[in-house]
Parts: sequence; structure tokens; C-alpha cells
Amino acid sequence: MVGSIFTEMLRRGWRGTVYWGIGLAVLGATISVIVPNIDMLKQMQSLMETMPFAIKALGMEDAAQIATPEGFIGAAYFGRVIIILAIYAVMMGLNVTANEEDQGIMDMLLSLPLPRWRLVLEKFTASMLMSVGVIAIGFVGLYLGGASSEIRVDTLKLIIGSINLLPSIWLMIAFTMFAGTFFRRKGTATAAAATFIMVSYVLDFISAAASESDIAKLKAISFFTYYDNAHVLQNGLNAGAIALLLGVSVILVIGSVWSFQRRDVGV
Repeated sequence: MVGSIFTEMLRRGWRGTVYWGIGLAVLGATISVIVPNIDMLKQMQSLMETMPFAIKALGMEDAAQIATPEGFIGAAYFGRVIIILAIYAVMMGLNVTANEEDQGIMDMLLSLPLPRWRLVLEKFTASMLMSVGVIAIGFVGLYLGGASSEIRVDTLKLIIGSINLLPSIWLMIAFTMFAGTFFRRKGTATAAAATFIMVSYVLDFISAAASESDIAKLKAISFFTYYDNAHVLQNGLNAGAIALLLGVSVILVIGSVWSFQRRDVGV
């Protein structure tokens, strides 16, 4: 039955979606509630002006950006939550094939009249939907925290920042899924996904901090460069960056189907 794998994936994963979402909501609400008042934000701006390295590492062009409620939330929430969600993305990517193959369950699944490509696509689609749920619950926490704060935050910018998380999360899920279908061992797939994320983060961080050097050119190969939460909150979604992340994700999904079709599962 078409959609049975998709539905089963959702049935097994909805609790985790809620738990992760609540965790993000608590973090977002806490950060929104403690947004400093305007005077404190100005003081933070003065302090940050003495630390140009820190400004660049946060992806900001000048200290004035952090002197706004949205800029503060961008650095404190959206700048951190993408790292937290990297763990979630790796877990979801491994759930597509690697975990069940490691547990010996995949052999039973593949004994059914079920095309391998459908298993991969339906599980990946379910993972995408659950990640939307996590982000949506996290947004509710951000919104409620902001509503109870003395400092008003632009709700539209919070929505834009939340939407901007999705292409990067889907890319990490897709890469982990590809690693899980390509490598025979779950540990190897996990290491490959973790390395991909850490190297991307380090390249983006170093490139931002050393923007005047030749090493800054390496930022183009880091997906964190295209996440770019600071500029997205200030200027809106970057259609080109989103298209690139989604395009690479599609390539990885196709690669996952191709790799899984040709592998001897369980060997």
C-alpha cells in the first residue's frame, strides 16, 4: 500500500517530534523572555564594537545588528539551534535505513513486495514532515516568550528565521541518509555525517573570522554559509541559498536511492 511506510514512520516518530519541539520551545521562550531592554542592547552594541572577531563569527556585519531584539534572538536562538538540530537530523537520517539494517529488521522489510526506492523516499518525506513539526513547536515557544516580554519582537522575522532552518535540516538528513545507504556499517555512516557537519561549521566559522584572507574562499563549500541566519533575519529569505541547499538535498536523495538499490543489505 502506497504511503504505508510513510505512515509507519510518522507513527513511530511523532513522540520524538513533540519532545524535540518542546525542548526548542523552552529554549526559545527562555531567550525571548530574557531579551534585554533597549539600554542593555545598546550597551551590548558598544561592547561588541570592541570585538570585531566576535561580530564576524556571529555572521553579522556590524554591532548594530545585535542591538535589536531580532538580532539578539538571531544570535542567541537561531545561531545555536541549528547546531542542536544537527543531532536531530543525524538521528532522523539514520532512521531511514541504517538503524534497521544494523538491527537486522531491514531484511524482513525487504522480504515484502516493497520497492527499495519507495522505502527510502517515504521515510525521507516523513522525516522532512517531522522536522517541520519540531520547528513549528519551537516557533510557538519563541512567540509565547516574546508575547510575555516587555520588548516586542517582529513575529514575521521569527517566522522567516524558523523557515530558514528547514533547508539546512533537510540537507543534513539527506546526507546522513546517503551515508547510511552507501556504507555498510552504521558507525561509519554516523562518523561520515558528523564529519560533514563539523567540517562545514568549522569552515564557516574560520572563514567568517578571517574574512580578509584566502581561507575565506572555503566558506562556499560550507552549508552553514547558506544558512546565514543573521542576514536572513535582517533582509529576508535568500531564494538562491535555499534553492542551492534544496538542490543538493535532491541530489543526495537520488544518490541514496541509487546506492540502496545496488547494495547487498545486511552483508
